[in-house]
Amino acid sequence: MLRLFLLSLAFYLVCGTCARAQITHGTIDYLEHREFPLWDGMSLEQKKRMEEMKAQGAFDRKGRLTFNQDAFSYQQLEQENPPEGRRRWWGDQTENPDVYYTNMADSTVADQRRIMDRTFLMQDRWVVPEWEIPANQRANMAYTLPSKLAFAVSAEGDTLTAYFTESIPLGIGPHGYGGLPGAIVYLKVENEGMYTEYTLQTMQPNPADLQLARPTEGDAISREKFFEVAEKRREVMERRRRGWERRN
Repeated sequence: MLRLFLLSLAFYLVCGTCARAQITHGTIDYLEHREFPLWDGMSLEQKKRMEEMKAQGAFDRKGRLTFNQDAFSYQQLEQENPPEGRRRWWGDQTENPDVYYTNMADSTVADQRRIMDRTFLMQDRWVVPEWEIPANQRANMAYTLPSKLAFAVSAEGDTLTAYFTESIPLGIGPHGYGGLPGAIVYLKVENEGMYTEYTLQTMQPNPADLQLARPTEGDAISREKFFEVAEKRREVMERRRRGWERRN
């Protein structure tokens, strides 16, 4: 949580004007931090190396959320020089061109997702998590900006913990998550001992006439079918990972 305090400092400088004029068009950059259990078959040397890679941020990424008062779109940013360990771990295809687009005006989503060399497009209704916001919360100034806590369980069964700020009065957030009374500045998505944290790093306003394009590329696919294809890919990547571990 200390990291959230430090990374939110830049946002605090902007929030001095938020109380006077709430922001409804802008760009937020997040740090994505992944934690996952190590394979039981790894040697002590391999586990030590993996922990060092985690500490060095080899599996961290950055993502960008662009928003206006009607929609928001999230995409990971390219890494100019991916860490060597990450390249060997995941292979050559380290970049993620996925786009998570949510239209708040008509409550629809259009997710553009890539698996191996194929691009898929999922268009659905926007399913907002049933957030629980504890009553009578004071603004949490431990994060250098007024924020409140919320909890939920996603449709996929992930446990969600979020901090949101009403300084940006839109239900926006990273990776397609949203539906709160304000923008998500910190989100933890947890399931079976693994989790991903999305922590706000910077925010800047955009012109009021900013338009967001709905993704249109890719083969149309249902979300259920996509997850079946994704699971097969995960199994391939798992075999690749274990092969990498055995060689090292």
